[in-house]
Amino acid sequence: MKKIVALGILVFVLAVIPVYAQSSLVLQEKCAEGAKKFFFERINFYGGTWMTFNTESGHGWNKFESHYNKKLDKCFIRIENMLIPKNMKEDDPIYYSIELFDVFGGKEYGCFWREQYKNFNWPVTRCEVGTKKCTNEQEFENLIRLYMEQ
Repeated sequence: MKKIVALGILVFVLAVIPVYAQSSLVLQEKCAEGAKKFFFERINFYGGTWMTFNTESGHGWNKFESHYNKKLDKCFIRIENMLIPKNMKEDDPIYYSIELFDVFGGKEYGCFWREQYKNFNWPVTRCEVGTKKCTNEQEFENLIRLYMEQ
């Protein structure tokens, strides 16, 4: 009797694993498509996951990566931007940011923002993930790892 129960459990587990793996893959694909749409709508450009731009206000680049977090059952997007103002003057900053969003909920989970001035370092203007504050880009990346790697 114990062998029959054990065999039944084994058959059930073997039947469920492929369905779970397939549903996880479907969720990852849905996340990637949703992140692409979110990215294009947010920055108002069209192209790949990495692009440069040249506008009236300046030039720079944008890129994104997405991740479906199984533990939180959420799709996250990490967007990185740099903007160099056109006709840059001595006191004009270069802007650099990294943002973390829930793709389908639209909520911002984290933001890292800094400005570089000619002949100066990059002072951090904003660095936070949720309610946690940070002081540099490495701390920010460590904090968002919980969202982008699970």
